[in-house]
Amino acid sequence: MTFTTDVVKNALENIRGIDLEEWVHQVFGQSMLSKRKTLFSAASCDMKSA
Repeated sequence: MTFTTDVVKNALENIRGIDLEEWVHQVFGQSMLSKRKTLFSAASCDMKSA
């Protein structure tokens, strides 16, 4: 597909943000940084202060 300014403009005007977010999640999945943040935030919640 050739991306012309008309194609991009049409896409930006007609695609909902939530649909784009769902597509990104399906295509790219969770980022490595996001996985690390989730892992380490869960680990720090398990620790108790002395």
